[in-house]
Amino acid sequence: MATRSYNSALRDEQARRTRAAVLDAAARCFERDGYAATTMKAIAAEAGVSAQTVFTQGAKAALLLAAVDRGFVGDDEEVPLLAREGFRRFIEERDRTRKLAMLRELAVGYYRGAPAMLRVFRNAAGGDAELAAAWEEYERRRYQDIRTITESFVPMLRLDVDRATDIYWSLAGLELADSLIRVRGWTVEEYADWMAEAIDRLLLTPL
Repeated sequence: MATRSYNSALRDEQARRTRAAVLDAAARCFERDGYAATTMKAIAAEAGVSAQTVFTQGAKAALLLAAVDRGFVGDDEEVPLLAREGFRRFIEERDRTRKLAMLRELAVGYYRGAPAMLRVFRNAAGGDAELAAAWEEYERRRYQDIRTITESFVPMLRLDVDRATDIYWSLAGLELADSLIRVRGWTVEEYADWMAEAIDRLLLTPL
């Protein structure tokens, strides 16, 4: 029994490592070559595995979506953002200063890991019906996540939740982040600092 359990755990760990290697390779290929030009064979070569191994991880569109999710949270665990411990602590925090500091740290993690794959995702959605539908769903979920964040500020909000959510949603969008980080050369940390300050000044009651 102990041997079977050990072997099962070893296989599970090997499977996780293989999936991580494939997703890392897919992300590099998508970012470097674009979604349309990337083949499963190219991903396999980048990962140092067989093409069959790549196919067992899903179709190309599924690999892109998994790489996007991995960029958000940094791992392959099937735990939604809203259920993760750091996010839950942020939602529950009631002290204004600590809450804004936590928001800043969440923004650093998000904009450090997610934008590259989001750009690939957005661009690919323009020429692929399946990905276009997935992009619409991603934007719907993003709005709902931001509404959850906004609602956690309710005692401090100077605006109604709908208007505050719309403003936050626009501030946190890929286009604005790209403009300041990629075009104007801001660091991720500078952008996160600005984001927290903007939320404080635009959405919360003056101190």
